[in-house]
Amino acid sequence: MRALAARLGVHPRPGVLRALAAAPFALLAAYLAARGWLYPLWPDTAGALGHPFTADPDLDEAWGGPTLAGAWVVHALVALGLQALCVGVLRLLYPSRANG
Repeated sequence: MRALAARLGVHPRPGVLRALAAAPFALLAAYLAARGWLYPLWPDTAGALGHPFTADPDLDEAWGGPTLAGAWVVHALVALGLQALCVGVLRLLYPSRANG
């Protein structure tokens, strides 16, 4: 692979492929933080902030609905599980180095 890259005039730095493999998992973890943990702040749910424990017709189809609190809990738990998976993959790609 390096010979082909050298013939094409591409000289990748060490670890570029690992960084490219890690990028989707890092981006997914950030997206999950926005969509799962900050679920009530999104425009489609912000109207229910004033009454998080009462049923809202806009949240009937939401995971954990029909209350904002229930939907938030379910979205946050799904995000937490997937973020743990992403962090696990990132730890495999970038193992910590013990000094000394």
